[in-house]
Formats: sequence, C-alpha cells, structure tokens
Amino acid sequence: MKIILFFTYGISLLDWKNTGLLDRELKFYEKMYDKFGISTVLITYGDAKDIEIIQNKDFIEIIPIYTILKYDKNKYFRIARSFILPLRLKKIIRDVQILKTNQLLGSWVAIICKMLYKKPLIVRTGYDLLTFSKKNKKNFLKIYFYKKLTQLSLRYSNIYLVTSSVDKEKLSLLFKKYEKKIKIRPNWVEVTDSKGFGERFDNRLISIGRLEKQKNYNSLIDKLHNSNLIVDIYGEGTEKENLIKLSKNLNVKLRIKNPINNNLLLEEILKYRIFISSSSFEGNPKAILEAMASGCVVIAKHNSNILEIIENNHNGLIYKNKDNLISIINSILLDENEWVRISSNAINSINKLNSINVITDNEYSDYVDLNDPQSSFGV
Repeated sequence: MKIILFFTYGISLLDWKNTGLLDRELKFYEKMYDKFGISTVLITYGDAKDIEIIQNKDFIEIIPIYTILKYDKNKYFRIARSFILPLRLKKIIRDVQILKTNQLLGSWVAIICKMLYKKPLIVRTGYDLLTFSKKNKKNFLKIYFYKKLTQLSLRYSNIYLVTSSVDKEKLSLLFKKYEKKIKIRPNWVEVTDSKGFGERFDNRLISIGRLEKQKNYNSLIDKLHNSNLIVDIYGEGTEKENLIKLSKNLNVKLRIKNPINNNLLLEEILKYRIFISSSSFEGNPKAILEAMASGCVVIAKHNSNILEIIENNHNGLIYKNKDNLISIINSILLDENEWVRISSNAINSINKLNSINVITDNEYSDYVDLNDPQSSFGV
C-alpha cells in the first residue's frame, strides 16, 4: 500500500530539518513501512533541496511542489497556484491508495485530489484551527475562512482526525452532520532514556512555547515573584520584551532562550525535574507529551484539553489561578519519592496512549477501514 501525505501549506522538508522535526516525523512513516509495508509520498512546499535531504529510503518519496510549479514571490499567487497542483499530480496519485493531510491548513489541495481521482481522504488536524483562531481573537475573515475550510474538510474527508475528545465534541456540535467521520488520534512521542532525580536541576523549571498571550507567561511570572526559582523558557514571540520587563519588576529569575533543534531540545528537557505549562488553552501539546516521556514532572494550568493528558497528582500536577504555585513546585522539587512516583506514572501513561507503536496500529486500522467496502469510512 502507498499513501500520499500533503504537507501543511507553506511548509517544506527543509523546514522540518531546520527545526529538528525531520528525524522524529520520518520515524512514524518508517515504522508504518516496517510493520505494515506501507510507503509514503510526501508532497512538500519546497524545491529541489527537499529531494536532496532524503535519499535511498525505500519507505519514502519526495515531491516538492516547486519542482512542478513555478514559485511566485507574491503569496496570493502562490495560494492560487496551489489549486492547480492536483492536476499535476495525476500520475502520482494513480498509484496510491489513500490521501492524507498533515494539518488542516492546505487541505484544499487534498480535497480537490479526492474529487478528481476518487481516492479516500484522511484529514488530520494537530489542533482545532477554528477554535484557536477564535480564542486568539483573529479577524473575522480568518475565522470565517477557517470555519469554511473545516466544513469542507469534514464534508469531503472519509476520516477526520482530531487529537482530543474536547476537539471532537466541539466540532460535533458545530458540524453535527459529519460527527461520525471524526476520530480521536492523539500525538505520538517516544519514551527516552531518563535521568534520575539527583541528575536534574534542583531549582530550575523548563517551559517551551511561543511568547504570545495564549501561553499566559505573564501570569506564571506573577505567581513566581520573589522566589528563588529559575525559569528557562525556550521560545520567541511578540511578548518577549514585556515578559523580560515584568520579570525584573517582580524579581523573577527568567531566562528566555532561542528555539533550538528539536533533537537538542529533548536533551535539554532531561536536565530538569519540572516542566511548567501556563497556557490558557492547548490542543494535544507535543512539548508536554515529550516532557512526560522524558520523565519530567509536568505542572500545568487547568484547561480542558490538558485534563485529557494529565490526571492530577498521578502522572502530573494541575494548578488553578487561586493555587499557591510555588508551594506545588517545591512539593516536587524537594521530595524525591514524590517526583519518582509521578515521573514513573507519566512515562507509563505515554507508553499506554502515545507511543509510536500504539499510534501506528491505530493508523493502520484507519487504512484498513478505508479499503473495506463494508466499512462506514470506505469509499
């Protein structure tokens, strides 16, 4: 069996490499090939450089769109050209059994391919773009666009994948007609070789995320005022200067570090006992899952999606606005037995629900359903 994976609009294989995601993402499709004999064609928004990145891999084929379409400096012309892409992919799609998107953005290319070539389509969403756009207070036109794109993707897909039951419930209420198409498929991570309590920092916290209002870092800094804790945040964004100023005013030891290659970042996580998340809302955050897989104890602000990942005082800790966050942090930083208990439970949770073996098995079951004429998901 062969599938086509349509990259998120505007993302190239070179982007994956530069952000350190390449090896991680390829492991999934290599595992699908080794376990089930399924090969993958990647449709990327890159040029010939993408082809040079991966060579001599039986399980993968790279088709950068700017080797078959002209790249235009005008972003609106580039979007317009993407609607032509399905016509150029006719010979390639003829030999594949399933179409799949990596995210919602750009799904229009896959939808047109499905309409033209009658192949089953899986639309995957790492997070609910419509809900995020509303909560981030995007302008009306963007929200309207994301709503229509979500609706079209639900209409034309055979299976629509979300990462949480919260996202499924929201979409099912908004688009009840397509409820049966929606399946939950959380993100996957690998459990890494962990470090013990004594090998990790005893007064430093790590957080990973964009420096934007959604991440709620200003509230985190406020809760840590006048403490001896050091907070290391890996990220960049428009709130950087505001956060630095606030931390100085509140006497918080904040160190903002530039984003680094994902492989190096995983090595950094292993140095910390605690990963802190102050986000007001999340999808199925890989950063938290990777922290748990690394044996880091996650302390996260209460929100509905986080509650699907973390069971309070079992595989992590949840705090609310009224809670004394410093006290919660110290209860873990200074108690080895408690840290070991929660850390071990976190790793077990990841192995049970988010390991690559679990997620590839679920993925394969979707492919089987799509090729079964008796299945409700089949073409």
